[in-house]
Amino acid sequence: MSDVYPSHPIGPTVVRESLEQVICQQEGHTVRIQEVIALLQGQGVRVFVAGGACRDWLTGAPVKDVDLSLDRPVKEAHAILRQAFPGMDPVLRRNERFGTLSWGDAASGGVDLNILRSHHDIQNDDMWTTSFVARQDLREDALTRDFSMNAFYYPCHEEGRLWDPLGCGLEDLQGRVLRLITHPRVLSTSYRTTFRIIQFLCRGYVPAPNIHEHLERFADHDIQGMGDRLLNWLPNHLGKDLGLWREFRQRLSTFARQDASRKVLDRVFARQES
Repeated sequence: MSDVYPSHPIGPTVVRESLEQVICQQEGHTVRIQEVIALLQGQGVRVFVAGGACRDWLTGAPVKDVDLSLDRPVKEAHAILRQAFPGMDPVLRRNERFGTLSWGDAASGGVDLNILRSHHDIQNDDMWTTSFVARQDLREDALTRDFSMNAFYYPCHEEGRLWDPLGCGLEDLQGRVLRLITHPRVLSTSYRTTFRIIQFLCRGYVPAPNIHEHLERFADHDIQGMGDRLLNWLPNHLGKDLGLWREFRQRLSTFARQDASRKVLDRVFARQES
């Protein structure tokens, strides 16, 4: 894997505070994110902090939600953790097909381990049924993500820099510009992007032209494709703020042009209102 990417300096304090978080207290052990990273790297796994944590670090904010991306299958990472901590196995969630493992206790929320992915692995025109394999190319992984400001990577084997494989994240973050960077193959085979867009528009981000292009082309596709999955997605991402729910629905409904889409939204939001 080439490590020649655009990069940006990052303060060590905000990184250290985030990685020193406790993610598990069991069997006499207190496990921190940094300890998980060290264990994995000690076995030759390349570990990157990715996504929203990096975005927030660039604004100077410590974070509680840290995602680690790996160049090895999560089952290998899981085996390393089980060997290091015999008698305890605090798995919160796992999805072998998608290459994810949430490890830690419920009180802390744990840490999410994810494989690096590529759109080349998508099978049968459906991301939901695809079995991904662990990759090594950060640019390929970035193209499976949503927005430029969420495509930063912190290489845990180095310090002091964030990598920006697509070379556009910092400018967009500073301007609070929402720019879609997802590969077309991912956009056409998954359904989540429209809802992520609306979520960030509700936070006041300024849409780049390709944001409206996506909504015009894919909103009905995404609404109908997600269907009743929205019953879980919406509470997890909107919480209990009724004002946010109303704004989200209003923005989303603008792009729901087909009757089938409007029926999905009516059904899903009726559940929330009840």
